[in-house]
Amino acid sequence: MALAARRAPPRALVAPRARARLARASVRASRAPAVDDDARFGRRRDALALGDVVEVRLVRRPGASAGDAATAVGEISDFVTNSSFHADGIKVRLKSGEIGRVTRARWDDEDDEDEVHEDEDEYEDEDEDEDEDARQTSSSAATTSNGGERAGEALRTAYVSGVSKSSSAADVKALASGLPGVKNVRVPVRGGSHMGYMFIECADGDGMRGVIEALHGREFHGKALVAERAKEDPKPKKKKPKTDAASAKLKTKKTKTRAELEAEAAARRILDARAQMEADALLELERAKRRRERELEVRERELEVQRALDLDRERRARNLLERRAAAAQARAERARAAADARESALSAARALGDVRIDPSWRPRADALRETLARLRVDADDGRPSRS
Repeated sequence: MALAARRAPPRALVAPRARARLARASVRASRAPAVDDDARFGRRRDALALGDVVEVRLVRRPGASAGDAATAVGEISDFVTNSSFHADGIKVRLKSGEIGRVTRARWDDEDDEDEVHEDEDEYEDEDEDEDEDARQTSSSAATTSNGGERAGEALRTAYVSGVSKSSSAADVKALASGLPGVKNVRVPVRGGSHMGYMFIECADGDGMRGVIEALHGREFHGKALVAERAKEDPKPKKKKPKTDAASAKLKTKKTKTRAELEAEAAARRILDARAQMEADALLELERAKRRRERELEVRERELEVQRALDLDRERRARNLLERRAAAAQARAERARAAADARESALSAARALGDVRIDPSWRPRADALRETLARLRVDADDGRPSRS
């Protein structure tokens, strides 16, 4: 608004196109507050890109006080967070190595300057077009009044027809390019061959009349040329500023109304919130999955320990049973060996027969028997025995 007010001339002296330009500038200025603050202050990730020059608030190191917060300016080299929106700004890493949250996107100021420069260029182009139109109008009026030329006809362009189509476009251009006062020769082409006529643009009306006199009735490839004044001069092409995809996208956004911008901002906030909720839900599911995996691992380890204990018990019980069986077998073998020994002794005794005493031992045996009898009697009476 300040630029429009500073440069706007009085309304009575403003041309229609200049008034339209001022109206567009007023509308653009009225829509300026509607620019998305989330994009301007770096709260949305989709409004930032690698290589953008931004201002960041550096991350406070442990032990630092709240008053030690510092800012830095640089180009974005990497995004540190996966969030699509953050109220304090998206966390990024600069090419210089600092990490912080974006507090301001610098491209806003640059776009404002580009817009001002574009307005000034547009103003200058329109002024030049108006001056050119004024000069053409005054020249046309002077020519009509002085030379008797009809209004509505070209002032410096000649139309030549009757050009043989058997000739090439280069030969047709060469026919008129060498004439004095000629600025440009345009030969319309369709399907690879010219259409049998051409337009010759001259520097001024005298050059155009000289071209008509030189070419009218001239024979070219067996046909007579017809040269006359064209209906109108070619209009100058307006210079279009070169815009890249980012500036085109920004201009498209600026042409929207405040209500549309607010609706889009609300829709973006809803989508961002929904995306954040989905991300949180996925994160919670991932945490639950990892927790379940840890529980299963613990349970598997417990089962492995229990299986090891069971196998150890079974091994010890099997060893005990084997030792007991071996001991029982050994006892049975010993009993069987003892029984076999007794049976062998009895068999040997039976094989020897009854005990027989030699007759010579009988007197001795009788003496021993009497001695034992006396000893038994003495013991019964309580007297000491006599040998």
